[in-house]
Amino acid sequence: MNKILKCFALTTLGFLLVACGNTNNEETPNSEPENSVADSSVDDRPFVNDELSTESGLVVKFNAKGARIETIKWDGTQIAKDGFIAGRCANRVANATFELNGQTYNLDKNNGQHHLHGGSKGFGEINWTKVSQTASSIVYSIHSQDGDMGYPGTMDMTVTYTLSEEGELGIEYFATTDKDTLCNPINHLYMSLNGNNNAKNHKLWLDADKYTEKDSGLIPTGNLIDVAGTKYDFTTEKAVPVNSGWNADNFDDNFVLNGDGYRKVASMTGTVSHISVDVYTDRPGLQLYVTSSDICLEAQNFPDAIHHDNFPSPVLRANEEFRSKTTYVFTR
Repeated sequence: MNKILKCFALTTLGFLLVACGNTNNEETPNSEPENSVADSSVDDRPFVNDELSTESGLVVKFNAKGARIETIKWDGTQIAKDGFIAGRCANRVANATFELNGQTYNLDKNNGQHHLHGGSKGFGEINWTKVSQTASSIVYSIHSQDGDMGYPGTMDMTVTYTLSEEGELGIEYFATTDKDTLCNPINHLYMSLNGNNNAKNHKLWLDADKYTEKDSGLIPTGNLIDVAGTKYDFTTEKAVPVNSGWNADNFDDNFVLNGDGYRKVASMTGTVSHISVDVYTDRPGLQLYVTSSDICLEAQNFPDAIHHDNFPSPVLRANEEFRSKTTYVFTR
């Protein structure tokens, strides 16, 4: 995993360049921003704009809207798609409201009465600025003003993607704010490792002994439940159950990851293609989201953490730094 660390310095570089980028988060036409920079100072090998690739045929295509992974293909076969950055605070905030420092903040209600993935104009729904690109990395930035979707504080964030020849797709986040606020960015990557846009025939292992119980509105109750003896037990690799379409029997659940720091937390294999993905992260939770066509393994803080004192805090304090790294390692 050491190779993806070589590009960690790009995160700080990307943030410093934000000052020269956009000063608002209004949505613009879905094209490359005029102030994008093709940076060859770190790696001067030729590259394709908005793409990273390996000699083994793994190609990752990006899009400025949501700073997203548009597609991941291996030898022309699509194995993942639509990995947008959700934030400021990904997943759900109950009743779209929270209290911080004695003040109540009302967020955008875009999931019934609740707030989901940063709101209707959250980070995944607007264009980011492409700051730089080399043959092995690409950096996006966003400037979110005080009051954006109801959140306090002006936030600046960069996301750095790196791709090694070994198939390691690293995602590094760096953010600051001038007021205390919530910060929980994720990448919502949809994966179908067999290349047939079908979630069936996947095996999964999760390093998680507990999950966060949820109510009928998918809001955590605050209880941490043992997975042993339940459908949530992936501590030994097993097939991912898939139902037709999306329904309550499919997974949309947060798992409490074991351990601390940057570590391996999940592994999934397409049993037809024999393509596998290992997930490494420093985050405390992982959302398993299953539809009939795709499976998401989203490294994150716990949903609605601001309302549960026994959950890891989602608060980023003024003038402090948020740094986090998640890596998807593709092999076959």
